[in-house]
Parts: sequence; C-alpha cells; structure tokens
Amino acid sequence: MATNVSNEAVEQTGVVVGWNHHDLGGSIVLRMQSAVSRSALEDNRIDSFHFLMTRNQAMLLAKYLLDATGQTLPKKARQTIWQRLTSQS
Repeated sequence: MATNVSNEAVEQTGVVVGWNHHDLGGSIVLRMQSAVSRSALEDNRIDSFHFLMTRNQAMLLAKYLLDATGQTLPKKARQTIWQRLTSQS
C-alpha cells in the first residue's frame, strides 16, 4: 500500500460511507471512510482518513454535529425502584 507524502495541502470532497474510532486513553483515533462518487463506491474504491484528536475535540465535534442536525442525546431511562434497591452501588 503506497502512501502519498506531499508538502502541499489537499482538499477532497466525498460522501461519508463509514467511520469508527479507537480509544487511546486521553485521545481518540477517528477513522472516516469516504467515496468520491457512486461508481467509486460500487467499485469498492473507498478512501480512509485517520484523525488523532483529544477527548475534548471529539466532544466538541459531537456537540457541533448534534446542534447542526437539531438532535439531542436520548435521555437516560430512570431506574425502577427495584433496580435502585438491588443495585450494587
């Protein structure tokens, strides 16, 4: 697998087709996958980008995406009285 090393900045446009992350303690590695076109996706020509970010950067990105889409995190379900009485806290 060849790596393209250049001193010039590159700007790419594509459609996000997948992502995942790996926890590194105080940091997170975010891997995003994209395809530049439908035919590229159909031919399995998917680009992967790896970003190392702090937990704070990840939280700010998550908040930005939630705000941009008008969504919020789901509320945690309140424990039933039975769950509270039997919990090992």
